[in-house]
Amino acid sequence: MAEPELSNWTSEYNFESIIYDDRKRQLYVRWADGHTSAFPYIWLRHAMYFPALGRPEQAHNGDYLLPEEPASLSVSSIVADQGVLTVVWAHDDSRTRHSLSFLRDNCLSEQARRTRQPRPVPWLREDAEEFEWFDASALAEPTPRLEIFCRVRDRGLALVRDVEAVPGTVMEIAKYFGPVRRTHHGSLFDIRSLPADRQGVRANIGATASNTLAPHTDEGFRHAALGIMLFHCLKPDPSGGGVSTFVDGIAAAEDLRVNNPEAFAFLRSTPMVLAAERNKLERFRTRCKLIATDSSGVVRGVRMADRTLPPVDLPIDQVEDAYRALRAFSSELYAPHRVFEHLFQPGEMAIFDNQRVLHSRKAFNREAGERHIQQVSIERDEFHNLFRQLAEQVGRFDLANWEPDAGALCQD
Repeated sequence: MAEPELSNWTSEYNFESIIYDDRKRQLYVRWADGHTSAFPYIWLRHAMYFPALGRPEQAHNGDYLLPEEPASLSVSSIVADQGVLTVVWAHDDSRTRHSLSFLRDNCLSEQARRTRQPRPVPWLREDAEEFEWFDASALAEPTPRLEIFCRVRDRGLALVRDVEAVPGTVMEIAKYFGPVRRTHHGSLFDIRSLPADRQGVRANIGATASNTLAPHTDEGFRHAALGIMLFHCLKPDPSGGGVSTFVDGIAAAEDLRVNNPEAFAFLRSTPMVLAAERNKLERFRTRCKLIATDSSGVVRGVRMADRTLPPVDLPIDQVEDAYRALRAFSSELYAPHRVFEHLFQPGEMAIFDNQRVLHSRKAFNREAGERHIQQVSIERDEFHNLFRQLAEQVGRFDLANWEPDAGALCQD
């Protein structure tokens, strides 16, 4: 084992020592806070050649996907200078350069890897009733806007008020969170109570009706389910109906794990069909797990919609098990203590993760006057990309380094 030559340098991360062990083929950095990171030699060499890091001075050597790893791979020397670690490799005298902040941010210890995958914060109705409302003016400033991003990441739901109650405003607000995703409803979905003869392709879609809807995932029948949703109220039902409701699907799934482990195991392991054929423009069909977990078993996403869940398509000996599991999950999802209710007023907006938070509304009187909500959807990837950029912009590198989960697409 050997220690490198050290020079004075400035970095957000300070270290006490850097040593390497050719026998174990690992490099060790002991940081000033006492944490030690270990990096296999092959990992360091891959980090040099990884094109997505965008380091033009570290050109790819040849056409190989990964750098060669000779049996005699060993380190000749290491120099740490101005926050950059330079490793000189003995077998060919090549050099790789590594930002020490990059090494710390990508530490391979279990502790560090867990930190990069924050757990969702579960909530019930009483918790949501205490959620703070953000003023629309907060969107113009990076730091308060980052707080809204954090609420959507951690809770799946953020509430905004004092948005201009003008049609199309939601499209402008959406720009803060990412490009709008186009569906067969278009980029902007006008949810308004129309007479049956004027509903067109929206006929048979619950959003345009006036009856009570069960909490559901929007368009879970797509292979890539809709991501971050923005609901902007322009006109509430004049008679006071149409109360919006939200449910934390991840909290419900985690409670199902405890209360009915058999149902939880079935829904997280058995793909089921979701489909939509409600008009001539819909022939959607996908097979997915209704509860999605990551490699650590943490629930990261749910899909559930009574109106787009057809009779199960499973081996006959699994059919009754499927319905028992669905009934158990429904009981968790629709339990009154989970359902947050709010009658949105003009200029109020909900921003929520459709792959986590189920939404719905209660019945209203279409004869009382027009109820008008405008809805857009943002790709989750784009949302998380902007989140990380915004975090870096305001110096919150702890947030910039976290690893976005795959939501309902995460199918282990």
